[in-house]
Amino acid sequence: MSSSSTYKLIYFDGRGLAETSRMLFKAAGQAFEDYRYPIVISGGQYQRPEWDADKPKYLYEKIPALEIDGGKYTIAQSKAIERFLARRFNMMGSNDVETAIIDAAGEQIIDVKQAYNKAKTAGEDSVKKFFEEDLKKTFMAFEKQANKDKSGYWMGSRLSLFDIQLYNLIHFFDDQQSVQKALENCPSLKAVHDKVEQTPEIKKWLDERPQTVF
Repeated sequence: MSSSSTYKLIYFDGRGLAETSRMLFKAAGQAFEDYRYPIVISGGQYQRPEWDADKPKYLYEKIPALEIDGGKYTIAQSKAIERFLARRFNMMGSNDVETAIIDAAGEQIIDVKQAYNKAKTAGEDSVKKFFEEDLKKTFMAFEKQANKDKSGYWMGSRLSLFDIQLYNLIHFFDDQQSVQKALENCPSLKAVHDKVEQTPEIKKWLDERPQTVF
């Protein structure tokens, strides 16, 4: 496969598990088809009739999925797609150690989101504890690892997968006041957030992307 490959990213009409991949495409200046299955909320439930009909034809019966070169190759699973794109677009560090560190931080983001979802089922006190302890500890660990060369990026001197993952993690939560409190002692992470948001190709995408319910 070469840089002349064509790409079709398939997901629902929402940010969810596909937004980091969309932002990778945008940051790289790489054209792709952003295919979105319609989704509506009716009676408090998500309705996805087109997806329900098409589901059996997809690998693992899951999306997002990335079709390459007109479907010659298909990659399933959101994190695998993100890592593939990051490697292809030179956003996975400058050596194998940096690659592993970026990869591990992404895995920690999965863990902290799972902890948040678990806290939500346990009630308000658990959610409060999550922001004050779990999220703060994760942010502090990321801050400790962060690049100190004032580039504004988390690792090295260029945009990486983790920079975009961190940006989307920060905006994953509705309670932004608690998120910002957890970030109080993390100047490097705040710089990463701002650097991502100010990247021209990403800024344009954030301004123009469809407004969705999730």
